[in-house]
Amino acid sequence: MILDAGMIIAGGYFLYWQNKIDVRAGYALFQVFFAGILAALLVESGSASVAYIIFSAAFVTLVIMAGTSGLTPTKVIATGVFSRVIPYTKLSAITLTPLDLPNGRQMVVAIFNLTPRRFVRMTFRSDLASLIAVLRPRVPENIQIAVEHVQ
Repeated sequence: MILDAGMIIAGGYFLYWQNKIDVRAGYALFQVFFAGILAALLVESGSASVAYIIFSAAFVTLVIMAGTSGLTPTKVIATGVFSRVIPYTKLSAITLTPLDLPNGRQMVVAIFNLTPRRFVRMTFRSDLASLIAVLRPRVPENIQIAVEHVQ
């Protein structure tokens, strides 16, 4: 029951931060694939315990919710179950790479660097200028926003 309560509280925490997202990034479809495999394994175990069923349902729901990412006014919301909410002050640099898609739309791949070996990658379906206009007032002045172009 303690694990069930923990999963439900974590779901509320995820939901709170997902509601704060005002610039949405692309959804990580791997989360749905992973949740499907996980659900199949959990169902295959055949446990009839109510606590186990609640835990399993909550965990699969959390995995699906973990695919949502984006930007809030104060934090970066990354994909994944752990270490998802990152304040802008913890970033060391931001790299933006604009891409022109064949259908005429634009996409920006953003890399938020935390430490030399840790980063978060997100894909935004917007143009470079509007993403910079959103990011610049939010991040501290000492954080560089670099633009790289694909050749």
